[in-house]
Amino acid sequence: MKKIKNIFAPAALFAASLMALCSCSDEIPYDTGDGEGRLIIKTSISNDVKGSVSRGSRAGVTDDELAAKTLIWISNSKGVVRKYNGIGEVPAQGVWLLADNYVAEAWAGDSVPASFEDKHFKAREEFSIGSGETRQLNLECKIANVVVVVDYDESVRELVSECVFEAGHKAGKLTYEGLEASGKPGYFMMPSFDKNISYTFTAKNQLTDGAVTKHGAIENAKPGHKYTVHISQGDPNVSEFGGALFDIEVDETEIEVAEVIEIQMEPVITGLTHNIDQPIVSTGGAFDECRLWVQSTSHIEYVEVECPAFTAYLGAGQTKFGVLSMSDEVRQKLEGYGFSYSLITHKNDPENPQFEEMKLRFNENFLSIFAEGEHTVTITVHDANNLTGVAHVTFTSAKMQLDPLPSASPAVWADRVTLTATILNPDVTNAAIEWRRLGSQQWNRATPSAAPAARAEAGTTITATVTGLTAGTTYEYRAVCDGYESKPYTFTTEAAAQLPNAGFEEWDTSSKAYLVYASGGTMFWDSGNHGSSTMNKNVTVPATDKKHSGSYSAKLASQFVGIGSIGKFAAGNLFVGKYLETKGTDGVLGWGRPFTSRPKALRGYVHYTPAAITDRADDAPAEYVKGEMDRGIIYIAIVDNTTTAYNSERYPCIVKTKASERSLFDKNGSNVIAYGEKVFEGATAGSDMVPFEITLDYRTEDVKACNIILTISASKGGDYFAGGPSVMYIDDLELVY
Repeated sequence: MKKIKNIFAPAALFAASLMALCSCSDEIPYDTGDGEGRLIIKTSISNDVKGSVSRGSRAGVTDDELAAKTLIWISNSKGVVRKYNGIGEVPAQGVWLLADNYVAEAWAGDSVPASFEDKHFKAREEFSIGSGETRQLNLECKIANVVVVVDYDESVRELVSECVFEAGHKAGKLTYEGLEASGKPGYFMMPSFDKNISYTFTAKNQLTDGAVTKHGAIENAKPGHKYTVHISQGDPNVSEFGGALFDIEVDETEIEVAEVIEIQMEPVITGLTHNIDQPIVSTGGAFDECRLWVQSTSHIEYVEVECPAFTAYLGAGQTKFGVLSMSDEVRQKLEGYGFSYSLITHKNDPENPQFEEMKLRFNENFLSIFAEGEHTVTITVHDANNLTGVAHVTFTSAKMQLDPLPSASPAVWADRVTLTATILNPDVTNAAIEWRRLGSQQWNRATPSAAPAARAEAGTTITATVTGLTAGTTYEYRAVCDGYESKPYTFTTEAAAQLPNAGFEEWDTSSKAYLVYASGGTMFWDSGNHGSSTMNKNVTVPATDKKHSGSYSAKLASQFVGIGSIGKFAAGNLFVGKYLETKGTDGVLGWGRPFTSRPKALRGYVHYTPAAITDRADDAPAEYVKGEMDRGIIYIAIVDNTTTAYNSERYPCIVKTKASERSLFDKNGSNVIAYGEKVFEGATAGSDMVPFEITLDYRTEDVKACNIILTISASKGGDYFAGGPSVMYIDDLELVY
């Protein structure tokens, strides 16, 4: 059995079947709801088909990623009561359920019609839970695919020089190339409209070059079953290289697995009385009682508690103690100072004898040992699965408490940061925040946005915004007052990220649809060329006649695309994202790319020549009138992590131009963090390209950027097939920070 170590917040594992647990043997560090029980979820993934040559491949998907994509549903007679999109969503404390009968289902992996790599796993278990009961549910996710393996007899290997075995159904098929494909499993998900796996075997005689093709089918193929297609030489007395020369037999077996992946969590340590992810701060040097909760999915073998300040309790040089292994003398001494613990053991069946939890209690007297400053208590837990969990709990007894910035804090920009600190002790004077570039010797004092009085009361918060910082650089900062200096923390400013190929020097013009990236490169930009090229037109092309620098600019030429009166107007356009599909004469586009920086503006160079509007869809807005002058547009948006799926790909915005399905970008959408646009109401001055700048208006500064949307069009109404033969040249785009 292969065990994969993972760090998941929930007490979740994948293992074997439902197990009943008895109540705990000690006090429970949580309140049991009336009429409720607690469910701890475990699972395992039966990963590899026994006897297969190709094992463990999932197209680069790691075991962590597989677990993160695992769906878990819990239902009763009234329907679904809990849904978890990934194991990480399952509560660490377990799932609280009303006493009742339930069904738990889990799905993992990718459900694709046919693949040599992608597998789909499924589990289903019925269980009941009683009031006040703690149960552990073990789900075994088994392969839900139909698995097809071709097996070539040695007689075939001696006879043929080339061979191909194809298998599949109406939704997808696989090609097993050559004799080396013998033993290679193919994974099929059966569609509702086809229950059979059809196959074709083609071979060439290595002596005569004669060829043969044989067909067959696996009827009523069952999920969770393996079908081995044995191919051997037929009657050797047959002289012709014909159908009688090969025998094909199919063996059906229920899938046996060669490997089970247990996705197990390290022991988890959480705070019952405090959020231990943040420093625990005293007021006037006195701490409230702190209780911690240790959760393990197996037997807890040892728990170690360590802090340099513990020498006052344990003696010189003694900074740590083992909770389960310390002597009676040490235990009694620590209990006298105010430390205690309780162990909760949940009994299971003999194959999985127990899982355990522990409560650690540090009372006010025990914590009074901490003098002014910051003290870190490290708790290390090791379990019977040979997994270790560690937590670092910081206790701060200080005049001021600095608020540390999370690594993804929206308060950190490319050029500025907002820092806060809280005054803890009364009568503090000269409170301030200092900062410096990491590695520098000189501290700089930040001016608070609201300067406190010379003497401030406890609880007063000071805030300082530091500007003029360098992008992608690490700084450290601290709180100071009356000669006191807090422990420094660090932050790293956002990178001043730029757009790839923003000078439009890289193109691939080898195919019908011109691409805005070099052959073999990575797509960032795309255009409507994929649609227009079906009529042998490219609306966006590299240009040399007008450019700001380099060899090329991008020329966006709006035009009617078709033959005679049959066709549609197509706007010359560029966008960050990908053209996904042409449906009839309409397009489906995925707008946006991942982007985690927050620029202030977009700069670039443009030349625009508008024309009168010649075309418009029937449902186009009233602003687009035939005969009136066309307008160009450039707009940019910074958006959050909201995405929409289309054919297994996800984008911040899916644009559909078909009138009955039309879906467009909403600049006022709730996912938009910042937005800016420039509408070209007329031609740009002169014959050369001119500079432009679009300022981004940030609607919130409390959300980190996740994606960027940028669209450029020679015809503003292009989404409604509205516009005229307008032309826009664009070059040398730059994000400003």
